[in-house]
Amino acid sequence: MSILKTAKDAFAWASSEIPKGTELEVYASSGRGRSVIWSEGKCEDLSQAEGGGVGVRVILSSNGDSGKQGYAFTTGFSKESIKKAAQGALASAKVLPPDEFRKLAHPSANKNNVPAKSLDPESFKESVTQIMERLKEYEDKFLKQSKHLKSMLRGSFGEGLSESGIVNSNGIEEEFTGSHAHLGATFLAEKDGERQEGGFGLSRRFKRELDWDDIFKQAAQRTLALLGGKPIPTGKVPVIFDPTVACEFLSLISGMICADSVQKGKSPFKGRLGETIASDLITIIDDGTLQDGLATSPTDDEGVSTQRTPVISKGKLEHFLYDTYTALKDKTKSTGNASRGGFKSSPSSGTSNFFLEKGSSSPEQIMNQADGLYLYDVMGLHMADTISGDFSVGAIGAKIVGGELKEGVRGITLAGNLLHVLKNIDMLGTDLTFFGSMGSPTFRVRDLTVSGS
Repeated sequence: MSILKTAKDAFAWASSEIPKGTELEVYASSGRGRSVIWSEGKCEDLSQAEGGGVGVRVILSSNGDSGKQGYAFTTGFSKESIKKAAQGALASAKVLPPDEFRKLAHPSANKNNVPAKSLDPESFKESVTQIMERLKEYEDKFLKQSKHLKSMLRGSFGEGLSESGIVNSNGIEEEFTGSHAHLGATFLAEKDGERQEGGFGLSRRFKRELDWDDIFKQAAQRTLALLGGKPIPTGKVPVIFDPTVACEFLSLISGMICADSVQKGKSPFKGRLGETIASDLITIIDDGTLQDGLATSPTDDEGVSTQRTPVISKGKLEHFLYDTYTALKDKTKSTGNASRGGFKSSPSSGTSNFFLEKGSSSPEQIMNQADGLYLYDVMGLHMADTISGDFSVGAIGAKIVGGELKEGVRGITLAGNLLHVLKNIDMLGTDLTFFGSMGSPTFRVRDLTVSGS
């Protein structure tokens, strides 16, 4: 049975418990996945799971109760469990406050061309034994390449399939099925009594996009680069953001650009639409239609067609990201950015494939421009002030001297402001890399304050 058929059946059963004229939405999802974790010569963990459920959302529309929303879910797909969920959603709606902007989505006038299925034909083809043998092979291979690599603390591979279906009382009937896979490694390195851990990993829609050699190579190189790290003098220096670190900053920006955060005053971008807030090198896109993107689907999580939305275009702030609710509050249209954590929650505004467009400089050209600091990792970015954009984070990296990485840097603090970072990016790489649904190339910030020795 297709997930859309499941959602339609659930909608019919839920409808019998809901008064006429009440808006009703049913979101059904299911999935299965497995993961293997290999550590220091043996399998540390093996997990396989499958499951799913149905979320029911009701919005009252009678006088005095208009806009009252209730939500409930069930982990079963039976008629009885879905009826109970509908009853629970209705009971919740009756006691919650009304909100005139609470309305369900309508079918999109303009459909995109994203297929309803994006499945890897190779998913689940390998046996667990074959995966473990492959992880062991790569562990042995890379531990032999350097005497300073002492062990592989973690080698992990995971894959899964997920499907979802949405049906509502306004006529939306949508479904999507997709695959995903992840590969990563973490090594332990030791030299002269110093021990460091480092790693690297990627997630993709298709397993064929996971280059085992490159992922393990990057994990090993990043670990070895941390050895011998020491603070650098306090001051302002040019800082190059590796794509992994760049994506961490981009992830922070992505939350600030969602309409929900802006409307609540939890964003430094509030009231700044149309302003130039970044270097003219900067174009940031949210694209739910991106080919083979990990967050690509024909619709968002309330059934509105996804689209390509330029958030920042050549430095100018052009759009926020909306779901139906936040769009109605701002008297605009949804950008197809309703997102939910699964069938257990109602939707809110969020990102799809969110990325900084690539530039014209190779990473090598960026390195050759000036001595400075190359960032491998930052710690504590989640504690940045989401209203002002100020941050102060621990950082790990390497000194750049004459276009080369010379020695590790650690024990430093990087301080600044997100808007300062955006405005002072003066070189942008060609190496756009996605980590999950977040993507960025290497870029250089003209100057940032480093507190070190």
